[in-house]
Amino acid sequence: MKRTYTKQLWQLKWLLVLLLFFGVILQGQCQEEVPEQYELPEMETDRPDQTEAASLVPRKTVQLETGFYFQEDTESGVEQKIRAYPTALLRIGVLGWLELRVQSALRDSVAESRRRFRTSGFAPLTVGAKIKLWEEQGLRPQAAFMTMVVLPVGSRQFRPENPNPTFRLMLKNSLAEKLDLSYNLMYGWVEGESIKGYAVSLGYDISDKFTVYGEAFGDKQTGDKAEHSVDGGILFMLFPNLQLDVAAGRALNKAATDYFVTAGVSVRLPR
Repeated sequence: MKRTYTKQLWQLKWLLVLLLFFGVILQGQCQEEVPEQYELPEMETDRPDQTEAASLVPRKTVQLETGFYFQEDTESGVEQKIRAYPTALLRIGVLGWLELRVQSALRDSVAESRRRFRTSGFAPLTVGAKIKLWEEQGLRPQAAFMTMVVLPVGSRQFRPENPNPTFRLMLKNSLAEKLDLSYNLMYGWVEGESIKGYAVSLGYDISDKFTVYGEAFGDKQTGDKAEHSVDGGILFMLFPNLQLDVAAGRALNKAATDYFVTAGVSVRLPR
């Protein structure tokens, strides 16, 4: 047990060092290239909800979104607990219409029935891009398109045998000055089987610093039952480039995960 714990600490240390090193390099580049008079738009993240934002990170900026995630589910008498710490999504604004993305996590999974099985290691590496389609105008929503590919890179017990691509259409309508409706449609493949999904989120700005949201989401993979869940959360903008968040969700049907909780921090560089 002590040996496994030491190995987890070593893996976590190097994951954080790699992300910080990459972020520092890109921060220096962004500070040199972004003019002082350039006013960045309000920071918007893709966490903690399941609905991906239709916005992109600004050109020549880097946004790191990290957090802790825990879920618990019981199926056929087997209780499974999954923890990811940290989850890490690195978003890089390349052009006004293009954002590159890299995502991974350090994962720990425990399954219990009559015996207890525990596995830990790096989740698969996921890479991709988000592309701006158009801005919101009247009834026409803001729109973006994203493609992500889960690569067979990471710990053997978690990584797929082949790359698993997904495609997502992201839309957003401003219903009122402080009320937004965001919604996604997703299609992809998991180990050769197609999967379809959706997510709908309603967000309200309580103040300049606090935002709350409620969300419904789900997916269905070929041969499996559809999964439907709901969640809600609070986002706190501590600084213009630093956001804290917390969220929790639960299943709407037996096929979905019983419940989950998550909390995290997101930072945008250079400011």
